[in-house]
This record gives sequence, C-alpha cells and structure tokens, in this order.
Amino acid sequence: MKLWNKVYLPMAKWSLSFLPAKQFHHILDIGVGNGATTYYLSQRFKAESIIGIDISAKAIEQAKRLHSNNAITFERANIEETDYPSDSFDLICAFQNHFHWNNLRGSLLEIRRILTDDGTLLIGCEYSKVKYFLPELKERDVFGEYLDDVGLRLLQVERERDWVVYRVDKRIR
Repeated sequence: MKLWNKVYLPMAKWSLSFLPAKQFHHILDIGVGNGATTYYLSQRFKAESIIGIDISAKAIEQAKRLHSNNAITFERANIEETDYPSDSFDLICAFQNHFHWNNLRGSLLEIRRILTDDGTLLIGCEYSKVKYFLPELKERDVFGEYLDDVGLRLLQVERERDWVVYRVDKRIR
C-alpha cells in the first residue's frame, strides 16, 4: 500500500485534474485498496456521499481503519453487480484497476446503470497496464467504440509519462 500512496495517489490526483469544474454530490470510488484515494476525494469534493468499494475484505478493513470519517462509507462490493439504485452517482472513479475486472463489459454496463445522466466516469491508470492486460483496447478509437457499445461515451483521453486518464459520460440513447 505504500507503493499506492507514493506512485498511484499522484496519478489519481493528476487524473482528477481533468474533471470539469463542477460540484459532485454522490461519488463512488471503485477498488479502494487502502482508501487513500477515497479519502482524497472526500477532501477535494464536499460531496453528500462518498462510497468506496473493493472486492477484498482485507482492503475494506484497512481503508476503514485508516480513513473512516463521516463523509466516507467503505463497502465490500464488486462493480460487476451492485445493489445501488439506478442513477445513484454523478462521479464514479476507477484508479489502477479496470484492467483487472473479470467482466469488463458487465462492469461498464453496471456503471452505466448507476451513473446519473449528467455523471462522469473517470478511469485513470498506467498505460502500460492497459497495453498488457487489455491490448485490444489500447487505441483510443477502439476503446471509444467499446464504450459506445455499452452506452457510454469517451469524451477525453490524456497521457502523461506512463499515465492515462479516460473521461467518460453516459450516452443518452
């Protein structure tokens, strides 16, 4: 987790710099690990609710121990299938983990379901991980078509060093 705080937290902060200047009210952070990114989100956005999820019980236990406060809820959950109501979150973040999801398409469909119509999905990670784990989706146009197929729209792709961020919204049909 020290690696996360030293290397990946700066990547998450960089990724968040590409968000539009607006207030987010309900935030979901996917794959929280030790909760450092979720805590940062709680400091940056004075949201009504911030939920951090992870499939690992150990990660959720550590996140609760290190970063519990009234603004954050940590829950063990899998993004492939959640119990959240439709249109629950206006910001959903996934840092350094979407390439590990067992069912990327199913996870993105679930994200589309729980994302508000004016919401934003922000995916930030090392580009080398995309090339290694998702080589068929490494090109912007191909990933954009993949997202379009699940009802999402790729708005922006930025790269710096080995980092990449994808800003995505819900394509209204």
